[in-house]
Amino acid sequence: MSDLDSCLKMINSLVEERAMLTIQKKVNRKEEKEYLEKIIKNDKSIHLFLIINGEVMGNARVSMKDKTMSHIGELGISLRKEARGLGLGKKLFKEVIEKAIKKFKPRIITLDVYAKNKVALSLYKKMGFQKIGLIKEGTQYFGKYEDVIMMAKYF
Repeated sequence: MSDLDSCLKMINSLVEERAMLTIQKKVNRKEEKEYLEKIIKNDKSIHLFLIINGEVMGNARVSMKDKTMSHIGELGISLRKEARGLGLGKKLFKEVIEKAIKKFKPRIITLDVYAKNKVALSLYKKMGFQKIGLIKEGTQYFGKYEDVIMMAKYF
């Protein structure tokens, strides 16, 4: 919670740049605090934060599904513009997967990515993820429908 304001700054900077995320409007301090409290209590997920010079510059998570899908983790990652292109996303990506494997032993990790997000697609492929599906117009991006690619890695 000591990084609450830095987390808030990060997510709102991603919204401002119109990053390809599910969040598309700025959040306030109360909303970010509630989100952080929720992830701290969640024992079925791993959340890592990339901190540079005291500022949160990225985060990654693997959240395990439940019941009959409890062997599947879902991955999400985001980086501020200033932290991209430095190899930090790849390191964060590897670290969150390694920790998830150690803690949860998933058989599959999945992720969704905007089809037009070529940089993210390239990283995910390099990390061993493969395309398993496409949802035409599967998400909204600032008022327009966009295709979503589903990817998975099997362990």
